[in-house]
Amino acid sequence: MSLGGNAFSAIDLGSENDYVGPEQSKTLLTIRGDSAKIEGKLIISKSIEIDCEVHGELVVDGQLKIQNSGYVNADVKTIDAVVTGVYEGNMEASGNVQITESGRVNGNIKTDSLIIEKGGIFSGNVVRISSETEKKNEVKETSESSINLTDEIINEEVAESEYEVQEEKEEDTLEL
Repeated sequence: MSLGGNAFSAIDLGSENDYVGPEQSKTLLTIRGDSAKIEGKLIISKSIEIDCEVHGELVVDGQLKIQNSGYVNADVKTIDAVVTGVYEGNMEASGNVQITESGRVNGNIKTDSLIIEKGGIFSGNVVRISSETEKKNEVKETSESSINLTDEIINEEVAESEYEVQEEKEEDTLEL
């Protein structure tokens, strides 16, 4: 890892649970530097601003901001993302993904809300997270109905075998 100048600055923002959304987001960590380059896996408990080069994997429990000079080539899981610089990779965001007028994204995004401002560039695929959830629910409902159908067939077979046993007993009774 090589860092140029003042690369890291942390800000104490209070309790762990004060991330409230993109309009009122608070940044826990800012990474800056013209020649700063970070490689590896970063797990961030709140939000992060990146204004340097980052490669690897990012897990952010708040908002990811990629600033003008920021370049991120990583797999990302986050709540919200704002891309003003360059992002390449696969991103899953449970909240909003916004590509600003100077932002460039090349990769795949899973989210329910993608906003691309005029001038922003996006090249890749977008998948709605809720549509994946709906598909999983459909598969679950289909398998549950198969189970119910199987139960009905088994119950019918049991009822038929009980009927046959009763017929045999009646025949036995008649012979006496």
